[in-house]
Amino acid sequence: MNELMEAWRTKKTQEAIALHERLRAAVLVKRVHIYTDQRMLDFQGSPVHNGWDHLLPLMVMMVLALVILLATGVALGIVAMTIGALIHLLGIKHFIAWRIRARATAYMLESAHHWHQLWQLGGIAIYMPESNEPPCLAPRGDWRRFVKRNLSDDPLAAQEADQNDQDEPEGEVLPP
Repeated sequence: MNELMEAWRTKKTQEAIALHERLRAAVLVKRVHIYTDQRMLDFQGSPVHNGWDHLLPLMVMMVLALVILLATGVALGIVAMTIGALIHLLGIKHFIAWRIRARATAYMLESAHHWHQLWQLGGIAIYMPESNEPPCLAPRGDWRRFVKRNLSDDPLAAQEADQNDQDEPEGEVLPP
């Protein structure tokens, strides 16, 4: 029985790797878009978190404001610090979201294991812009079924694979 389970895991892992390659190719040619939620992925211990994204922009603006203060005087220095603080307060979340999205996309396209790792964290959606298909949301959505259904060359084979996939139990298929 153990050999059967090992053979099933191996088959499912190979299938996930092939589906990941198909999805990776579709993302690179922009048939599929990846959206990320910064609030779900930006935490200590996340593979796409970088603490410097939060600290470095503020440090740069404050050093720039200090240089302006020393070069021009107190009044312009205080104005520069106020403008820098407002830019930081209003713009940092957009900057961090952009950085997280870029890092997450690169990390997820690197390997099927990385894709699976971030998919389990949640905060990711894959979407086909030219289709009426609703987005597939992590971690509850089944990205494998999404890829089989939407990125298959043969629509009949995709429909048959979708039927077969519904009969199989869900679970962890990629090794940690």
